[in-house]
Amino acid sequence: MDERRQRAVALRRQGKYLKEIAAALGISVASASAYCRGVQPKGTHPITERKRELARTLEQLYQGGMPIPEIANVTGIPAPTLFDWRRQFGIKRNSRSCYVTDAMRSHLAEAQTRDKDGSLRAEAKRLYIEDMKTTPEIATLLGFSAVTIGDWLKAAGVELRKSPTPETREKLRFANLGPKRYNWKGGITPERVRQRQSLLMKLAREACFKRDSYCCRICGTEGARLNAHHVWPFQRFPEQRYMVSNLITLCKVCHDTFHKAAGGHVRVAIGPFFASRD
Repeated sequence: MDERRQRAVALRRQGKYLKEIAAALGISVASASAYCRGVQPKGTHPITERKRELARTLEQLYQGGMPIPEIANVTGIPAPTLFDWRRQFGIKRNSRSCYVTDAMRSHLAEAQTRDKDGSLRAEAKRLYIEDMKTTPEIATLLGFSAVTIGDWLKAAGVELRKSPTPETREKLRFANLGPKRYNWKGGITPERVRQRQSLLMKLAREACFKRDSYCCRICGTEGARLNAHHVWPFQRFPEQRYMVSNLITLCKVCHDTFHKAAGGHVRVAIGPFFASRD
């Protein structure tokens, strides 16, 4: 490594270009540049104190976001010379983002947007909140991407849903129904089980738990395994199966204890369960 570095420095002092040094030593141009850092080729003017001061000015202006052509207009030094100085003094190259000002971003956004008056954003917000549409559905209706719709809703202060809508859940259910399901066995599930596992029952159960703050109405336990108990039994009163008002939240222990004391799962439950919760 030291021998290659010495040979690269010697070739550089002879006036060879970095490409020529890389070809002669069998290394990359980047390696040749690293070996010859700080070594000026033959015929290069020595670095004077004035040049160092100008280089410091160049570095300050350049890192402050001013492009080299503009620095050339300010200092009166040709832009190609400034580019050479930037490489010679090892000034880190700026990324493109530093040249993009807030005014430029605002101008580009205004010039390229298809929603200059904000009506599409308002419509997207209405569809999401009132019509319960998903961002992909809104994107299809308005002709934008779902990512854009999501950005609009976030900018408007709308909290995005973390769970799918009932319509989406119904679509997912139908997409995995019957023979489409990996573990389908020809439709042997009893009708009463299908009814208890239906989407309507799941939604009613979730609403019941939320209303009761996920606490057992008998013992007040939180975080336990919860059941949605039917006040008017599921089998005997089909018209009230999916009514949230007919459900109360019980932990599994209290639920099992109640049905054991009541004599089964089809007896009508009366008494304290009809009392509204404070």
